[in-house]
Amino acid sequence: GRVTLGLDATSDAFMLGGFYTFEQQVLGAYYSIGGFVPYVWVDVEARLTAASGGGTRSDSVDGFGDISFMPLMMAWKLDCWQIDATLPIYAPTGDFDAGRLANPGLNHWTFDPTVGAAYSNEQRGFNFAVHTGFAFSTENDDTDYRNGTVFHLDACAQQLLPVGRGFLGLGVEAFYYDQISGDGGSGATLGDFKGETTGLGPVLSYILPVGENTLVAEARWLHEIDTTNRLEGDYFWLKLVYQF
Repeated sequence: GRVTLGLDATSDAFMLGGFYTFEQQVLGAYYSIGGFVPYVWVDVEARLTAASGGGTRSDSVDGFGDISFMPLMMAWKLDCWQIDATLPIYAPTGDFDAGRLANPGLNHWTFDPTVGAAYSNEQRGFNFAVHTGFAFSTENDDTDYRNGTVFHLDACAQQLLPVGRGFLGLGVEAFYYDQISGDGGSGATLGDFKGETTGLGPVLSYILPVGENTLVAEARWLHEIDTTNRLEGDYFWLKLVYQF
């Protein structure tokens, strides 16, 4: 709701999610549905805001963020390959106040159809995956601002090594984010303000078979190396998955 300069932000989130895969295949693909519920902590500091006329201002807030759900997840398996198509949808369920710098929610819907391919060689322990998609957002009614369409590309390669009772994974991940259409609405006072960023970093994982089930722990660090019209920084993930 305001123009802000000299912005620094830190966001932490705890996300709990689940997925279910149906036994009956659809169009020859394994069909799954799922979703995530996040709890978010956000700290923002700005050195100049147009609404206040200057000075330093900071906001801190926490609460439930925007719920994401996936009504469509389809995966076709072809020997060592898997082709998949998903439709993540982000709902504006998180709290939002146009007068705050920090908000747990974005106050708009986002639809992100994504397709990808993954290769897994169990004999050599080598995995590779690449996914791409387009994210479309609705207008934020409180600020009359609509984000432009985003193209994104993600790729990850990982080598598995037998360690202990399971497998240690060493890999690298990269992503590219490009806003291909400009921002709009009467609140877009800076024009199209197209954003772009690139990130690269290591991936460390451990896969532990538990009977017929699987436990996976994974850590990722992605450092942004070329950013335009976005906050530039680092992303850290710690993920635990139990498959049964």
